[in-house]
Amino acid sequence: MTSDDEFDVRVLPTAEDIAYYRENGYFVSKKILGDDLIAQALEGSERLYRGEYDERFPWSGNRNVDPNFGVRFTERNRSRADGYASFHSFGLRALARQPVISAIAAALTGAAEIRYWKDQLIYKAPAGSPRENEGVTGFHQDKRYWPTCRSDRMITAWIPLHDCSTENGCLVVIKGSHRWRNNHALVTFGEKNQDFIKSKLINSEGEKLVEVPLALERGQVSFHDCYTIHGSYPNVSGAPRRALSVHLQDGENRYRDLSFLNKAKPVYQHSHDLICRRGENGFPDYSDPEIFPTLYRRATG
Repeated sequence: MTSDDEFDVRVLPTAEDIAYYRENGYFVSKKILGDDLIAQALEGSERLYRGEYDERFPWSGNRNVDPNFGVRFTERNRSRADGYASFHSFGLRALARQPVISAIAAALTGAAEIRYWKDQLIYKAPAGSPRENEGVTGFHQDKRYWPTCRSDRMITAWIPLHDCSTENGCLVVIKGSHRWRNNHALVTFGEKNQDFIKSKLINSEGEKLVEVPLALERGQVSFHDCYTIHGSYPNVSGAPRRALSVHLQDGENRYRDLSFLNKAKPVYQHSHDLICRRGENGFPDYSDPEIFPTLYRRATG
C-alpha cells in the first residue's frame, strides 16, 4: 500500500492540476515510471500472449470472466484487450500497482483510499491506412460498464508502454464530457464509427465538443474521470501500440443491487461478480482484498 516515502512527492498533482482535472475530466502526469519497469511489463505482455501465466487463480480459465483467458495471441495484425492481465503477469502487476499512480489518483479524486478495480492490456495493431478502422476504440464512458458501482469518483490510469501519439492511436478524450451525465448508452467500446457516436452525444452543458489527443512519452500516465468520454483512432504508425489501462475505485465504492429493474434475470453482472467474495448480504464485496487490494490510504494523525 502506498506511502509518500515511496516516490518523489514533487510529481504529485498541484492544486492547479487538481482543479484542471475536475473541470476538464483528465490529467497528464510528468514522467513517473522508469524504463526498467516498463521493459518488464512489455516482457510480461509477451509471456501472457504465449499463454505463460506467472500466477494462476481458480477463475483464470473461466472465459465468462474474460474471453481471452488461455487463448494465445498469434494474429498480431488484429487488436486485442486482455482483462486481469496484472493478475497473471508479475511485470504487469508491478506496473499496475505502482504507488505513485494510486497516490495521484487519490489526489485527483479527493479519495482517502484507492483500491484496484480492474485492468486491461490493450494491443492496438497497425492499420493499413487512416481509413481502416482496425484498432479503433469507440468513444465511451467507463462508468457505463460499471452500473453496479455506487461511486462516481472512480478513475482510470492509462499507461502507454512506449511513446504514444496521434500516429499510433493515442488516447483521445472529449474535454469536459465527465459533466455530460445524460449519455446512458455509451457502452460503445467496440463501435468503430466515431462520427456516428459523436452525432448521438448529449452535451448537457451546451459546450462545443472538443477532442483532445493525449500524446504521451513513455513513463508518463494519463488519468481520466470515470464519466469522461474517450476512445482512440487507428494506429497508422506501422508498429503495434500497447498500453495498460488500470481502473481504480475509491474506498467508499460499494455494490449497487439493480435486480429491482428486472425480477426475471440479473440486469447487469460484472465479471468481478463471478470471482470476488460475497458479503453478509449475499452481494459481491467490492472491498475483497484478494481481488480489489487497497493501493493507497491517506495517513491520519
